Amino acid sequence: MPVRYLFLDEVDGYPIDVDGEGSAVALAEARTRTFTRRKIFIVSTPTIAGVSTIEREYEASDQRRYFVPCPECGEFSPLRFRDPDGTFRLVWDKDAQGLVKPETVGMLCRACGTVWREAEKWKAIDQGHWVHERPDHWRRGYAINALYSLAKKTWAEMASEWVAAQGDQIALKAFVNLRLGETWEEDGDTLEAKGLKARLEPHEAGVVPAGGAV
Repeated sequence: MPVRYLFLDEVDGYPIDVDGEGSAVALAEARTRTFTRRKIFIVSTPTIAGVSTIEREYEASDQRRYFVPCPECGEFSPLRFRDPDGTFRLVWDKDAQGLVKPETVGMLCRACGTVWREAEKWKAIDQGHWVHERPDHWRRGYAINALYSLAKKTWAEMASEWVAAQGDQIALKAFVNLRLGETWEEDGDTLEAKGLKARLEPHEAGVVPAGGAV
């Protein structure tokens, strides 16, 4: 049925191909073409880099992130667990057992070197604003992570969760996807995701195709 307002949630869990007709997202979007004034809202926790639907949608947008001011110097930047260059923005000290000391957890400002505490986050978020990396693009795209949470996850809990997940690839993947809102990339020698996806072939469910050994 035609729809003017389309809301697609958790699209990274949608089928890649629906009965040989294409992706579930593309098929749903096609139902809005009847209307010149339409609105499409696509949301998801990201999954695997290279095949993530929401990653592809975000890359095709103006790529907005929420910038907040440093309480000390006023420099605006997004709240990140770590920057793209690998530098940790959320920092903490450990006790003798290697556990996170909650009272030491803070956000590092790379402009002035100040480490500010979560108690100052509320005011910083209130003074923040969205910044788009591609202002010339007509599609709006927003990315946010659990560091901005005002109720459910504290910075100390996130730091402890990260420390506990070390050495456990499944736990690390869940942390990166669910807490950081980022796609997961496997370490080591792996198949290139897009190349593998391009080799998909339609087969009848429950029937081993000719030549199948396993």
